Amino acid sequence: MSLPIDESVESFTITFRREIIFYLRQLINDKDPVSVSFSEGQDTILTILLDVNEEKDLLYFDWGSTEEVNKRFLQSDRNFFVAMPGGVRNQFLCGRPQAVTYEGRPAFAVKLPEKYVRLQRREFFRLVLPMTQRPTCFVTVDGKTMEFSTIDIGIGGVGLEAAELLFPCELGTEFSDVRIEFKGFGELRTPLIVRYAGDITKGTKQVKRLGCHFTRLSAAQENLVQKFMAHIQREERAKLG
Repeated sequence: MSLPIDESVESFTITFRREIIFYLRQLINDKDPVSVSFSEGQDTILTILLDVNEEKDLLYFDWGSTEEVNKRFLQSDRNFFVAMPGGVRNQFLCGRPQAVTYEGRPAFAVKLPEKYVRLQRREFFRLVLPMTQRPTCFVTVDGKTMEFSTIDIGIGGVGLEAAELLFPCELGTEFSDVRIEFKGFGELRTPLIVRYAGDITKGTKQVKRLGCHFTRLSAAQENLVQKFMAHIQREERAKLG
């Protein structure tokens, strides 16, 4: 049984150290259970992460419940960690652990992972965009071009907003001429189909809101969307310190 980190998850793989540490600290703070597989998947330890020491480049986690398994684990050079916070699969590989004492009790320590994988349910996950980072979406129908603000975005589609509509946008309407401008990243040209249409109140005004599905995205277009989303997430985390 081989451990399932391979090229199929490359687009979900994080290599930026600060981002990896951010997600590890989330698992620590929330005390999410973590399964560690080793011996080519034949052995497993259930644990929780305890701490990250950035200076020593170490990740600490709890001692296993079975001493015999712990001894085998200390001899393992390839260890596969999996957690499921909020139903999102988080996974990473680490090398041989060492036995340490953490806050007076036995624990393990491994070198921090260089890669971290978060497997979102891509077709459903949407990133709500901050006001200052909302790309303009241009939709052209019969020679008329309407500008929308992109409220949220994911691999599956986008949420769009406009003060008024210049042409019908009922459920099931398909737009073939669509352009979304990602400043600094390029533009996305792809057909959209309307899955939701309604009004929302913002203060004293009513605005039009559309929920749209991408009918097809190439691998390169998916990569563009993911890069833009990752950029926004990094910027928002940086604001939190």
